[in-house]
Amino acid sequence: MSMLFPRIAFDMDETPMSWAARQAAFHTGGRVVPFLNDFGIPVADLARGKREAAERLCEVAGQDPDPVLRNLIMTVGNRRFQLRGHEFSAEFTTGVVTRFCPLCLEEDAKGADDPDTAMRHRVLWRLAPFRACPAHGLPLTDVRIGKWSDMVHELQAMSGAIEEARVSSDNAVRREPSPMQTYVVRRLAGAASASWLDRQGIEQVCRAAEMLGGLMLFGPSQKAASMTEDMWDAAARNAWPLMEAGPEPVRDFLGQTLASCLRRNGHPSPRNAFGMLHSWLSASRLSKDPGPVRDILREVIIERVPFIPGQVLLGKPVADPRLASISSVAKAEGMHSKTLTNVLRVAGLIGGDEDLRAARNVVTDYAKAKDLIDIAKHAVPVTQVPDMLTASRPVVAELIAMEQLVRIKEHGQLKSKLGKAIDGRSIHRVRTFIEELGEAVDEAPETHVPLAKSAEKCRVTMRVILEMLFNGYLKSICRFEGHNGFEAVLVSPNEITECLQDPPPNAPDEIRFWMG
Repeated sequence: MSMLFPRIAFDMDETPMSWAARQAAFHTGGRVVPFLNDFGIPVADLARGKREAAERLCEVAGQDPDPVLRNLIMTVGNRRFQLRGHEFSAEFTTGVVTRFCPLCLEEDAKGADDPDTAMRHRVLWRLAPFRACPAHGLPLTDVRIGKWSDMVHELQAMSGAIEEARVSSDNAVRREPSPMQTYVVRRLAGAASASWLDRQGIEQVCRAAEMLGGLMLFGPSQKAASMTEDMWDAAARNAWPLMEAGPEPVRDFLGQTLASCLRRNGHPSPRNAFGMLHSWLSASRLSKDPGPVRDILREVIIERVPFIPGQVLLGKPVADPRLASISSVAKAEGMHSKTLTNVLRVAGLIGGDEDLRAARNVVTDYAKAKDLIDIAKHAVPVTQVPDMLTASRPVVAELIAMEQLVRIKEHGQLKSKLGKAIDGRSIHRVRTFIEELGEAVDEAPETHVPLAKSAEKCRVTMRVILEMLFNGYLKSICRFEGHNGFEAVLVSPNEITECLQDPPPNAPDEIRFWMG
């Protein structure tokens, strides 16, 4: 049951604290703190947006709580708040600063028996992006007394400041609401706007617009700490067309900005190019998600700036740099920088004059370089392959012809002396294949002979024997215990002869040629 009579109606645009202050003025002629204390409502709870405090106020005033809670900037965590389903940090509000339009308050009080019961503190005035009065086209006034009571935003206790602001408004320069401010109002009202913006948090949109606009309007040397409210407002206005246009125009602007800021070594400098935008997004204590602008900036930087694998950029390590200096790539891949330079030059990833510059300044496409490095790191000179497979040179030559062994040059880009080498991974595959053939035996069966002997006995080329071996046509293979590679392999000439007489339907031409 209501404890207050007559009722002071809640206005749909005011804050719950404003409504409490008007009731205090009407029912007691005094201030809001003792009024709330009389009903056991801690003023700090209502000021900090605790739902229970607002509901208790509605209970004693006989008011439906729904419209009051709709205007409650409700606490939802440590310095986190929510208004009409939109969550944001304390920095999205005016904090302890009381913002108002003196002409709006003058209209509130006009004709009222008691101005203190009529002056309303609008809920939108509590939001940092709301800087201009849409009704009067004037910049809003910020007031801070410097006392603990600043958190209450009690207009009834600020008559002197309000009157001073009203007099000053006669000479104020007109300021229409910024497009960003209009967007905030529309979004809080539930209206849809640009889909890319609406997929972000309301604070993410506004902060990104202000930071981008600050860079566009004031340059990279401007510090965020020295920005005034007027400067933030101008910055948001300047960046808003870019924000509304979507992520690609934002990306293009950032890319052009970075490209225009080069260090002495010829590489772009993100910190020098982006100033306070970079400082904001790279801060180690960034407590709130800045939204997609961070990912966009990170992609732009990675696309144009060389990195060491694992180097931290805007809070995350760069696992696969788009670009990297030769020295950093060589270090990460365990290669000598000169060897890497030769590999990249042969592949055409760097120019022929790059050796005139220090390896730390020569930049390459890391993704393309890594593929080549993986190949080059496994390059084995052809002369070493017979020993690795315990095979004769003719056998190695046949394995290359059969593409069981792959030359580096087959990868397409390394056509040089290095390209004649064998990809060590193909050597490993062949060796593994041999090691898994048949059973190991201490003595060779009378029916089995080494590969070379089998070719001699069957009067066929080694290519035929190898084709049968790798196509799985020979089933009775065994290996000498204690031997490695091809010298351990024992095959049955009789089985080879039978296969030649009745080859499988899909047998290679080399086998069909020897059919009896």
